[in-house]
Amino acid sequence: MKKFVPILLLMSLLFTLFSSAGHAAEVVPKLYLNGALLDSKVAPQIVDNKYTLVPIRLVSESIGYKVGWSSATQTVTVHNGSDSIVLTINQNVAFVNNEQVMLDTPALLQKGTTLIPLRFVGESLGMKVNWDQSTKSVQLFKEEEPAPTPTPSTDPVVTQPDGVVTDISYDNENAIIIHYEGSAVYNQPFKLESPKRIVIDIPKVSYSDTLLAQLGSGQINLEVGEHPYLSGIRYSLFSSSPATVRIVLDLKADADVDVMNSALGEIRINVIDPLPVEATPTPTPTPSATPTPTAGPTLPANGVYSIVIDAGHGGSDPGAKGINGRWEKEFNLSLALKVKDLLDKESKIKAYLSRPDDNYVKLEDRVKFAENLKANLFLSIHANSNPSSAANGTETYYTRASSKAFADAVHKQFATATGLKDRGVKQQSLHVTRETTMPAILLEAGFLSNADDYKKLFDEAVQNKIAAGIVAGIKDYLKLS
Repeated sequence: MKKFVPILLLMSLLFTLFSSAGHAAEVVPKLYLNGALLDSKVAPQIVDNKYTLVPIRLVSESIGYKVGWSSATQTVTVHNGSDSIVLTINQNVAFVNNEQVMLDTPALLQKGTTLIPLRFVGESLGMKVNWDQSTKSVQLFKEEEPAPTPTPSTDPVVTQPDGVVTDISYDNENAIIIHYEGSAVYNQPFKLESPKRIVIDIPKVSYSDTLLAQLGSGQINLEVGEHPYLSGIRYSLFSSSPATVRIVLDLKADADVDVMNSALGEIRINVIDPLPVEATPTPTPTPSATPTPTAGPTLPANGVYSIVIDAGHGGSDPGAKGINGRWEKEFNLSLALKVKDLLDKESKIKAYLSRPDDNYVKLEDRVKFAENLKANLFLSIHANSNPSSAANGTETYYTRASSKAFADAVHKQFATATGLKDRGVKQQSLHVTRETTMPAILLEAGFLSNADDYKKLFDEAVQNKIAAGIVAGIKDYLKLS
């Protein structure tokens, strides 16, 4: 921390120096590191004609540092394994190696890009900052530290972790979400008894400095609330050398988990119904029998099945933003209306919309709507998104085992109709598919973050084909084809 003290004492002088050089608000300074121009899609900004702010990743990643972001707390973390800086958007307080420092100007979030006070970050990370009046540019210099002369040692080699966990949370969809930087590959979950619990280890991964400070030598517990299977969630650093992150789910009844890398830098652990135990095969061969078709719902007394078509998101909740600017809620509603129009032509099916226009409906109200109708089926329409533009394809989700046949029947027709990559049928604990009592599924038509998927999903002709595929799948399940 000593190296930061003189730096912070010099900050007011440095800010004043730059202010006199860059007094015109319209001047956009160029940024150089060790003489090389740093080119960024988002230009540095001058605030109050005094302070220069730059995109944090532009500077930090250029000198080998890592950047962490928590959307929940609006917090940015810059670290290199030994030193760390933590700043919160729109606050004049920073933490340098866990010691509080006051800032003259806070970090800003503009158009999804975090802008950080240049001189504070530059000097705090051991860089020299100079203003070149003639070229109207900021010059950053990062001196290479001389490599120490190796000396023989009998101490064990400490392996650096491949990744760092920056946040672990429990969301309202009954999923544990792990955010990380770098690389993280989880081990196969395993179960323990007395008491019942499921353990997930992530080897070669440690925690951010902030989480390590919170953990100390113990563990962190997350509140669960009412849950049919979970009684608690806790996590700790199971091993420091090599580093291993451990997450433990304490159970009050048998359950299973579905673990996936749901997005770049994110692992999602979904608690699901216990999977059936495979029976030991009988060695004696038996004559093959004609498979019995899966029965759909019992035909209501009035001879008409009722189904709720749920257009995801809406109103103040736009959902995912597409690669070319259009929002998920627009696609969801457009497709839901097309599905309902087709179902309205079916004499034995009555369709209802959870939202007929662009308005916000809470998840619990969508469930109540279906329950009050005593609907026979529930189908929610969504589109996907991923930080990686390479992610693409169609998925269908269900939660309860009683919804699996419905998911299979619809996905078979629906996935084919999209013409996109088939990512399969998956079990996941989602509010609308978990809290409803009728067979319920959620469709992810494609990825709005992928250029090809986006183009197809907003094509009117493709939407008509997808709607027809969904209706065909519904009719297959109801044995009305």
